[in-house]
Amino acid sequence: MGTAKQSQNRKKFTREYKVKEIQRSITKKTRLRKEYLKALKDEGYTVPEKEPRTGAKESVRKIKEARAMEGKKKLDEKKEIKRQRKKMVRDEANSQRNEQLERIRVSKEKYQMREDRKKKLTQRTRTGQPLMGPKIEDLLDKIKTDDTYTS
Repeated sequence: MGTAKQSQNRKKFTREYKVKEIQRSITKKTRLRKEYLKALKDEGYTVPEKEPRTGAKESVRKIKEARAMEGKKKLDEKKEIKRQRKKMVRDEANSQRNEQLERIRVSKEKYQMREDRKKKLTQRTRTGQPLMGPKIEDLLDKIKTDDTYTS
């Protein structure tokens, strides 16, 4: 527990206390205004009439509408940026996927070529001797594709 002053200080930070303070200040202001207008009337001055503040309300309304439109524009811009980012990420993922598929296709082709070459080079005659024709053709192809032998 604490002293009475400490508990009073704690109450200042509650919502009920704030509401009560605001109501107290509003009633005080209205009472003072009423007394002021009464004193003006007693002294013989003209009491200012309540004027509708349509101009102020209109300007406030216009400002609020302008802010709302500005907020909507910002929101639309943010949505557009987000949409563009998503599209860019999607396009990038598609391009990476296509590149990966291309690499896989090329590696499969190379593997198939190696298998075919291996099959040709391991051919044998009926008696089990290796065939020399495919080996000589392979060596010729190597010579043709090699840059050192072509001028």
